[in-house]
Amino acid sequence: MTATLPSLDEDLDIETAGAKAAALARLAAAALPVPAGIVVPAGHPDEQLAAAVEEILTRCPAPYGLIARSSAAAEDGPDASFAGLFTSRIAPAEPAALLDAVRAVRASAHHPTVAAYGQAMGVTGAVCMAVLVQAALRPACSGVLAAEVTSTRCTRWRIEAVRGLAEPLVCGRVTGEIHTASPGREAAVRPARQEAIQLPATVAESAIPPGEWVDLDTGTGIRAKIQTSAAGVLHLYTPAALADRPVLTAEARGQLLAAAARAAAALGLERVDVEWAIDAAGKLHLVQARPLTAPLTDHATARTTADDDRVLSGIAAAPGTGTGPAVHAFGDAGIADQVLVCDALGPEAVPALLTGPAAVVATTGGELSHTAIITRELGIPCVTNVTDARRAITTGTTVEVDGGAGTVRLAPAVPAQRTSPHARPLTGAAVLVRALEHPAPDDSRAATFVWHDEHTPALDPAATGGTGPRPVGVLVPGDFCAPVPIPPGCSPIRLPGLGTLLWPQDAPPPPTEIAVLGPDGQVLHRRTVTR
Repeated sequence: MTATLPSLDEDLDIETAGAKAAALARLAAAALPVPAGIVVPAGHPDEQLAAAVEEILTRCPAPYGLIARSSAAAEDGPDASFAGLFTSRIAPAEPAALLDAVRAVRASAHHPTVAAYGQAMGVTGAVCMAVLVQAALRPACSGVLAAEVTSTRCTRWRIEAVRGLAEPLVCGRVTGEIHTASPGREAAVRPARQEAIQLPATVAESAIPPGEWVDLDTGTGIRAKIQTSAAGVLHLYTPAALADRPVLTAEARGQLLAAAARAAAALGLERVDVEWAIDAAGKLHLVQARPLTAPLTDHATARTTADDDRVLSGIAAAPGTGTGPAVHAFGDAGIADQVLVCDALGPEAVPALLTGPAAVVATTGGELSHTAIITRELGIPCVTNVTDARRAITTGTTVEVDGGAGTVRLAPAVPAQRTSPHARPLTGAAVLVRALEHPAPDDSRAATFVWHDEHTPALDPAATGGTGPRPVGVLVPGDFCAPVPIPPGCSPIRLPGLGTLLWPQDAPPPPTEIAVLGPDGQVLHRRTVTR
């Protein structure tokens, strides 16, 4: 058969092959270990998809089935990742199943959630979706690496790893083994208990009923018992023989870090996010590489008070603090100024996150899960892996979330903490207000942002200014569609997840932290923003 579809061993264009495929092609050209793949280009006629599927099946041997992956031109950008918003699907290597998978991936580009997120992040226009199809890997372990790269070395990094497929990890349903290091700190490992392993199945294995056994590693003779199997994926009980073994060895970690640094160099990145897999033979595969849209969390030291018995701990996933009443569900009304307590969040949660919750507390997942990535991009404080959160935090309970320290404080610990001498000052933060106060409060704020929407009076051009130690800017929310005049001497700055900041041109860059104060001057919540 004559090849008509492009593949990862070619120079690919982002507009037709999508950002994911184009990045992997660049890595393959740099001799990095990228699995072979074939691309169904964006705009490929639907009536020709069946022929495209036949070509893929002919060109791509796949003993464990195939995976159809999204590769939109807009995803994996420097500011907007679209993490977890598009569909990827494993399918048996047969025409009907693969055709359904390709169509499902293409259809995910038109979901209303994608449009809402794109608008909030300043991504305009229709999403052009290509589909990358690769042979499914049978990994011994897989996961995600996020790193800051300096002089071809990963200097500050975090790796999250699980046995088998990484899908439960990236979706936030499980918390993997965590490896971290930063300048001046040795590598540290946080073990994790993994109760189940997911692996792509052969045709024969897909027919084996639950309760039977399959070979997990033919080299060691380790076998695993089947929980269930569906959609070409085996769900296995983790064998007892693996319980005390590390998921990722120090040697494999070193190889992964070296490959990630090379990937960052090939893509011209100083911060990189890499999805990876290591097969049973110990071979490393890079399956995705993209810019790290928001820096890794600094993991600040938790503040202590006399009420620490009412503090829950988890993983610091998105910096900032937020205080509000807890909710366990979201609906069309949104969850503005409330703290969402949840399990792993899927694409359906994004519209609620765009309404401005005070914070998010998730019972599972790590800092590199889709939940954490999206909340960091939107500037929402987030703590993950608070395993007891649903039981301990009832609806309506006031809680304070510190996404930098990984803590969740329950009332009455919140008021005590607010008045404690350990409360953080406003230094370096902008205070968000509905109207300017005269005279200006005598506090340590770095700037003031004035909220402007359809319910506020017309903009006063004299309200903004960069003179003096505390510049004043105007924040126009992203969902305010009325035309807003830009005051003289100001420039618009996009704040993803919030809107547009009209900022004085003669002022220093605006602060990256926004605080909201209560009537007596206490900080109700803080948000870290990117610009």
